[in-house]
Amino acid sequence: MLHNFENSLRCERAKAAFADDFYRDHLPVSDIVRYDADTEYDMDWQRRDVDLTLTLLDGTTCHVSEKFREENFGDLYIEVFSKYPDKPGWMHTGSPDVLAYFMPDAVYLIEHKSLKTFCQQTLFPAIPSQWYAELYASEKLVVEKRFVSGNDNVKVFLIQAHNRATDGTRWETIGVAVPFTLLKKNHVVFNVYSLKC
Repeated sequence: MLHNFENSLRCERAKAAFADDFYRDHLPVSDIVRYDADTEYDMDWQRRDVDLTLTLLDGTTCHVSEKFREENFGDLYIEVFSKYPDKPGWMHTGSPDVLAYFMPDAVYLIEHKSLKTFCQQTLFPAIPSQWYAELYASEKLVVEKRFVSGNDNVKVFLIQAHNRATDGTRWETIGVAVPFTLLKKNHVVFNVYSLKC
């Protein structure tokens, strides 16, 4: 199954109004500036994986990366390769303050610094590069893997998206879905906001 990159981008941009309502309802926000135009200025923010800047009532600003998932599997999808094998994913290249992870029933606001520390020191060293190569060669979308973290035998899912742009360009994005329980045990800082159905 091919993933149409442009359609996905349009879908995410369509969710901006919902996300903005969430920020206004749950955070002390005085201003929201989105970087969703195709200008060089906005594209520079996008290359840093920053979708918007929130200004809080006390005047501080917070750069936010937004991710949307259609279902809550109890885990966080972390992009390792934007284009396998040569282009690193947003976890390597991004520089937001917060990751806003939207699911149908909840929003996770995750401190990027603590997440990046966990990825660099714990997660990425635990995953052999061979696993990514095997997934890529298999052309499968999802494979389950296990590794040991502390005293825990941790189950993760490697996920591959077969992407296609309207100009016919194709590439594979590969990442890993990590349970929130593992993030919590490894001191990744996040807050969870339940959404009413």
